[in-house]
Amino acid sequence: MLISKKVFATLKQYPVIPALWGEQALNSLLDIPAAVISLQFGSIIDLALICAKLHEDYKAVVFIHVELIRGIGSDNYAVEYVKQCGGDGIISTKPSLIEAAHSAGILSILRTFIEDSRSLKRAMDITRKTAPDALDILPGPVIPEIILDLRSKLSQPIIASGLIKRKEQVQKLLTAGCLAISTSHNELWALNKGFKNKFE
Repeated sequence: MLISKKVFATLKQYPVIPALWGEQALNSLLDIPAAVISLQFGSIIDLALICAKLHEDYKAVVFIHVELIRGIGSDNYAVEYVKQCGGDGIISTKPSLIEAAHSAGILSILRTFIEDSRSLKRAMDITRKTAPDALDILPGPVIPEIILDLRSKLSQPIIASGLIKRKEQVQKLLTAGCLAISTSHNELWALNKGFKNKFE
C-alpha cells in the first residue's frame, strides 16, 4: 500500500498534476515528468490497460476520478474495481467513496467546489468527517482567498484545480500554500521539467 506522505512528498518536486481527459491528452504526456497523474477518462473495458501504461511509461502514481469512468457505479464495489485495475487512489466528490477507499487500502482525494462561505464550511466539515489524504479544490484561483481558513481547521494537503491556465497562476497557488496544481492544460505540465522548489 502506498503511503500518502511519500506520495505527496514527490509532488514537491513535480507539483503539476496532469489531468487526462482522453486519449489525446494521454499522448501529450510524452517525456514530461509527473509524480501523480489524474485519470479522468476510461471505461470498465480499458481502465486496467490505461493504468498499466501510465505506471510503465511514467512511473507515476495514478489517481482515478471514479465518477468519470464509464460503466462503473459510485459505490464500494467501484473503489474495489479501481484498485484491481491498478489505480493507486481515487478522486471523488462523494464522501462515501472516500470512506470506501480507506476500507480498500488505497489513497483518496476529496474533490470539492467552493462557491461561497456555506460551501466552504461544508467542504471543511466533510473533510474532517471522512479524512481524505488530500483535498482538491475548484476553482483553483479562489484558494488564496480561503487558504487561511482551510489551514486553521484542516491538516490535509491542498490541491488546486479548475480555471488554471497560466504559469503565473501556478506560481501564485504554490506560494499561497497549495501542495500541487491539477490541470488539463498540457502546456503547464512542462513546468515539471524545470521545477526544483522554485520557478526558473
